[in-house]
Amino acid sequence: MQDSAELSRMMNDFTRYSMLPSLKFSPEVGTYVSYDIIAYDFFHRNTLDVVPDITTDRDLALSICYRFNKYQLSPIHLEDAILDIIS
Repeated sequence: MQDSAELSRMMNDFTRYSMLPSLKFSPEVGTYVSYDIIAYDFFHRNTLDVVPDITTDRDLALSICYRFNKYQLSPIHLEDAILDIIS
């Protein structure tokens, strides 16, 4: 049997982050594309968290997802990590 720390680490492997483009509207700028960041659990096949309207920069959204997946960010820290990056 594996200890809880090992099981927790293994479960993080099932969480993947991706970006989702969406059309938004603002009276000041009109229609624009914004990117949401989604934490998805492949083991349980459900969405864990969605942080909407992160950025209009596609490359930044891709970079964020790449880093979160590479370093296996826990979904608990998703909003704080995004705020740290865009602030």
